Parts: sequence; C-alpha cells; structure tokens
Amino acid sequence: MAIKLQTLLNRAKENMGSGMNPVVNEAILEVVKLAYEVGIFVQITAGYRSFLEQKELYEQGRTNKSKPIVTYARAGQSLHNYGLAVDFVIVSDDGKRTLWTEDEKWTRVAAIAKSLGFVWGGDFELFRDFPHLGMSGGLSTRDLQKGLRPNLVSKVTFPNPCHKGD
Repeated sequence: MAIKLQTLLNRAKENMGSGMNPVVNEAILEVVKLAYEVGIFVQITAGYRSFLEQKELYEQGRTNKSKPIVTYARAGQSLHNYGLAVDFVIVSDDGKRTLWTEDEKWTRVAAIAKSLGFVWGGDFELFRDFPHLGMSGGLSTRDLQKGLRPNLVSKVTFPNPCHKGD
C-alpha cells in the first residue's frame, strides 16, 4: 500500500519547522504534491535551522569525528538559517525506506522544484548536494548576513475553481 500524500505533507510541515519563508514553504509542499502525482514519494527531512543547529551540524565530522562531514556551511552561511532551503529524500512506496540511489527520480524531483523557483544542490559544482533545494531570490548568504531578505514571488498556481473544464 502506497504512503498517503497527506502523510508526506504532514511530515514536511513537521520537519521544516516554523522558521520557513512562506513562499518557500508553499513551493516545497507543491513539489511534494507534484512528485506524488508522478509516483515519486518525497519526504522533507529538514527546513529551517537555527545558527546553533548549523554550528553543531558544521562541527559534525570535525570536532565529532565519529560521523562524516555533512556541510561546509558555518552558522549564518546556509540558506537553511534563513528559512530558504529544505533537504529531502525519496522514500519507498510504503514510506518506510529511504532510496538514496541518485537516479531519474531525483532529477525529476529537481526539475519539478526548479520549475517552482528552487535551485537544486545536485547542480552545485564544488559539493553536489542532491538532497538540497534552496530559494534565495538571487541573494547570497553574505547579503542575508547583512540583513537583506529576498522578495520571493510564488510560482505555485492553483486551479481556478470556477473553471469546470470542457
């Protein structure tokens, strides 16, 4: 039995936290819905991350050598710190197993996300970050550190309830 869309949406909301930019929040929920429609089950694993959480994540693999390095972004250097990024995984049909094989499902989800304004970490040149989606509105993390915030416009379109079709 396939995992329900509502379960994936509920997990996304829970895992993103409350510090998300509203446009990013809306867009990522749309990514989950559109991927579901083509049989790809996307689970959001992280969203907003405080500076302290980012510092702890950055230290992983450095001060705590028992785990691998997972980020090169210090506190304040990640779009997650500003509610402008999420991490995701693709899960099995039942939602119980993570599917880490970087295949056409990942590129399909990336294409859906890019159509809604996200930048995909799988396109990064120095550190390919397949689970990462960000939306900075053209601002750098340096801009964000200075207090600038993007003026994001949603690309999510909703069906017109007045249109009944032909």
